[in-house]
Amino acid sequence: MHKHREHRIADRIVNIHQPHARPMVRGKDRQNVEFGSKMQASLVGGFIFIDKLDWTAFNEGTILKDSV
Repeated sequence: MHKHREHRIADRIVNIHQPHARPMVRGKDRQNVEFGSKMQASLVGGFIFIDKLDWTAFNEGTILKDSV
């Protein structure tokens, strides 16, 4: 990091007990960064279907057409 003058580490471990958890910048008022999984779900006829579950940030708009 010092040699290349960078302040980022790709896929860094932020939790020893959950090494797959990654920080996600959300831009909310209370918390700028959240940790954990992100999920997109659909409600069809009273049933909830998980369309996508991922531990990295993703854009919901890219799979919206498939979800509908």
